[in-house]
Amino acid sequence: MSICAQCARIQRTCCEQTTVEVALTRGDIARIAWQTGRSDFYQRQAVRPDQLDSYENPARYGDEVAVYVMGLFDREGRRPILKKQPDGSCLFVSSTGCTLPVASRPLLCRIYPYDWNDARELWVDAAYCPKALFRDEADLLEQVADPYEVARALVDQLYDELAEGGETR
Repeated sequence: MSICAQCARIQRTCCEQTTVEVALTRGDIARIAWQTGRSDFYQRQAVRPDQLDSYENPARYGDEVAVYVMGLFDREGRRPILKKQPDGSCLFVSSTGCTLPVASRPLLCRIYPYDWNDARELWVDAAYCPKALFRDEADLLEQVADPYEVARALVDQLYDELAEGGETR
């Protein structure tokens, strides 16, 4: 049984968390649309009030995440995010996991459980992974994540997409 299936037996997975909002680049939207033949899988949404402080003035982050934040939002202060099912889970999650092929999944999903900053430094932030399923961080990475080099390449791709056709202001 996969580690994600084990997680699903004891809690809502990261794909089922109602608080998770998966922001999309134009590249993500194009890949998903091509794979599914759909265009109704995302919406443009303003930042939730509880997140406003984080996104209201991205320049205050200096070199931490300003490029990432600025690259996601349109001129009206909205960003494209994946729609959710009525229960709050990701539109593409099913009882067997993600219905999208790995290459078509949003970059943010593929990068998880790594987090990063604009300097493209990566670290583990597996906030949704149940610690009881892993011996330590190395075990978590081995079971859940792509190798560091793959995650780093995905972060580079994310920034390339934000710069070349992201949701710039």
